[in-house]
Amino acid sequence: MATDATPYVTNKQITTRLKRSAGQLDGVLRMMAEERPCDDLLVQLSAVKSSIDKAMKLVIARNISDCLDDATAVDAERLAHSLDLLLKTK
Repeated sequence: MATDATPYVTNKQITTRLKRSAGQLDGVLRMMAEERPCDDLLVQLSAVKSSIDKAMKLVIARNISDCLDDATAVDAERLAHSLDLLLKTK
């Protein structure tokens, strides 16, 4: 599933996701300063929530993959499939 040189989920992936979330949240703050309609704010807040949820899944996936050092190839393959499913869920 993951080798020591290439982790399943990298710190860069997690950092990129968190930076995207921060940018979206900054946008919400600007929208509030502009007194944008509630509907617009809620749409953007929903996007921030979704982005944070994705970051949390990446952190969980990273932690699980770090625990695979002693797993068999079959176990690693099954877990890789499960992690793929986790990362694709909303």
